[in-house]
Amino acid sequence: MTSGRVTNSVKMIASQVHAEGYMICDNGASIYDITKEETVWSREIPKEIVINFIDMCEQNNIYYMVFTDSEIIVKNLKHLALVFYKKRHNINDEANGITYFKYASLSYIKSIDKPIRRIVICDEDRSVYNAIIRKISTFEEVSIMSSPYVSNRIIHENGQKMVFSYSYAEILPKGINKWTAIEKLTSKLSIAKEDVVAIGDNFNDVEMIQNAGLGIAMNNGASVAKSVARVIAPSNNEDGVAVVLEQYVLRNSPF
Repeated sequence: MTSGRVTNSVKMIASQVHAEGYMICDNGASIYDITKEETVWSREIPKEIVINFIDMCEQNNIYYMVFTDSEIIVKNLKHLALVFYKKRHNINDEANGITYFKYASLSYIKSIDKPIRRIVICDEDRSVYNAIIRKISTFEEVSIMSSPYVSNRIIHENGQKMVFSYSYAEILPKGINKWTAIEKLTSKLSIAKEDVVAIGDNFNDVEMIQNAGLGIAMNNGASVAKSVARVIAPSNNEDGVAVVLEQYVLRNSPF
């Protein structure tokens, strides 16, 4: 199981599906052993880089989200954070045991002693966003996983449709993505690259779809993911994952 979510959130999903073995979290920045209940490998953004980066964001009015294993640090709810909140949190029960929002700023981030493996920045103006990405590129200690498109999220609430449009990027430790973590794990387990099946749907899945022995993208996924896939699965509304697992894993059909 690989996910862009933080460890606590992925643990909840793993528990629901009775998963065993390992899970990759934070878009490849950590590997968690489900049986031992511990993180067995991780890469973090150096604290001084986090502080410098967040200071730059606050001085230039750039919206940011800082992720630890159990919380999302934000100054307020906007863009991706607001969508996340409306989709996954009850307004009367903000902390649901998975992840919770911590409303804070740079002073709090300076005070905590928690691993920070991922930062997200958002902006609704694409030209401003592109300028932000160019600025972030000067930080040599991090990698940028930038969305190639404007994200349009639709939320239905109280009979009304709300549309949120923004661009966003994931800031990760240098050289980290889901495939780098898969490589680390498969090396530990003596699994050949050719035997890896990777299924994804978004821009943060591109490297693993592109490098796996069999890379699969969902039919209703992002075009950038489908462009590097060997197989296009039916959409998630058509049980696409189950379809390809049955065909290529259970039936052992040739790729």
